[in-house]
Amino acid sequence: MAQRRVNRPTAARYALRRAVAVFLLAAIVAIVVWLILSSTGSGTPPRSAATTRTPAPHASRRHATHRAVPTGLPLAGIVAGRWAALSEAPTARGEVSAARIGDTVYVVGGFDAAGHTSSVVQRLNLRTQRWSSVAAMPEALNHMSAVSYRGQLYVVGGYASPGDSSTAATRGFWRYDPAGNRWSAMPDAPVARAAAGAAVLGHRLYVAGGRNDTTSALSSLAIFDFDTGHWTLGPSLAHPREHVAAVAARGSIWLLGGRALGLGSFTYAERYTPGATAWQEMAPLPVARSGFQAVVATGGIVVVGGEDGTQTVGEVDRYSLTAGRWSRLADLPVARHGLGVVADGPLVFAIDGGPQAGLTMSRFVSRLRVG
Repeated sequence: MAQRRVNRPTAARYALRRAVAVFLLAAIVAIVVWLILSSTGSGTPPRSAATTRTPAPHASRRHATHRAVPTGLPLAGIVAGRWAALSEAPTARGEVSAARIGDTVYVVGGFDAAGHTSSVVQRLNLRTQRWSSVAAMPEALNHMSAVSYRGQLYVVGGYASPGDSSTAATRGFWRYDPAGNRWSAMPDAPVARAAAGAAVLGHRLYVAGGRNDTTSALSSLAIFDFDTGHWTLGPSLAHPREHVAAVAARGSIWLLGGRALGLGSFTYAERYTPGATAWQEMAPLPVARSGFQAVVATGGIVVVGGEDGTQTVGEVDRYSLTAGRWSRLADLPVARHGLGVVADGPLVFAIDGGPQAGLTMSRFVSRLRVG
């Protein structure tokens, strides 16, 4: 019987082709599975301007992935102790409020150049110095308070009157989601107020002072818990006042300056530590001021702008949280009140505001490197 000869080179080629085919088939299956899984993920929502008016008490849980990460803007070439002019805002406004989320500053509401209450929201990219507009607020507001929390923008209170009448104070509380360019309603605050101080400490928002249609200077403190979605009231201020500034620093809420009955300005500084039964008096401001803003920069509280009852204040002061005393920084190039102020590390940004006391507006944007 003849022995069958095997063509070994041909068999080897066949085995190689079979191995390549199996590999390609496995790769194709893996790609198909990956595409299916990707299509079922969250994806990026379309950038449509929309408003949802259903209260969202557990926003922090649903948006836990949206967190404001410290940006650490480049400091090369920025001279310390000197204000520099940046790209002007697209719209002249006064009595605005501003908050930073990552590299971006959001400037909300206020009065426009015609003296009308505005719902406009504009944002400034701090790295590129470019401005853009986003979805307007659901209602036009002035003298409201804007803060950020876990990558979301929140606006509370303000006057809803169409002009400069200091009326129609609201209890409204709104959240803006930058990813979806969408506003939604939050639970109303327990007290209607405008020209108040607001700051976030931990997972709570603290709103103090201000005024409304029945009380010319409020002393109440309202606290919103982002985890539970509920408001509570805290201890009252020792000094009722409005047009104040608030900041969170060293585990406490600080309420600074302000005025009462629309007259003069104060140097008061009070501090509230969560769990305490009363506010604590702190070293007074070097200069009486109201209608200003405060931020934390390089271990200190920096107060910028405002008015003293007769004119705008250009003096900029810093309170050292370590030394416990005030010192003077470089004056604003243009003194103004009703402005927005944010900080990123040692950089302080002053945006818009009125150059003269009363109903005035500007497009000025300035930056100071502290120390």
